[in-house]
Amino acid sequence: MSFRPGRPRSRLTGINDGLSEILGEESLGKLMGMARLRRAWPDIVGPMMSLRTEPIQIEPLSDDGVCLWVAVDHPIMGQQIRFLRDEIRKACFKHAKITNLHKISTRVQPGAGIKAKAPKPVGRALSFSEKRRVARDVAGIKDRTLRRAAFKAHIAQIAFANNEEKK
Repeated sequence: MSFRPGRPRSRLTGINDGLSEILGEESLGKLMGMARLRRAWPDIVGPMMSLRTEPIQIEPLSDDGVCLWVAVDHPIMGQQIRFLRDEIRKACFKHAKITNLHKISTRVQPGAGIKAKAPKPVGRALSFSEKRRVARDVAGIKDRTLRRAAFKAHIAQIAFANNEEKK
């Protein structure tokens, strides 16, 4: 192993440090705030409204506050957002740490909404005898790590087999 004098040593830094150098602290803060807001949107407005509305922009205001722009798929949803603005403001702070939210504006945008994620499939519980049979099948594998991985993979295959057959 050779050492070259004058060559700087590398050091690990968090992704936030690199992105803040590229984008600037303020822009990175806005992006992170918007990401938190989008993730928390179903908790903020409820599952039904989140399917028909979505936060699209946080705009700075002249009085040191911010305006949240919300896309809605129908004008009635815009009325609902305006009606619930105080509750939404509190929930935005609670769930996404959005401070100084002075105004909430809406914009009709067909197709707006944060679509629900598909539920994760749930495998069935295996009996002890099924697990023992799988353990016997992989017992010939000498490498312990590989044997454990093969066991887990085979168990998962059996547990989720019924889900694949239903499709």
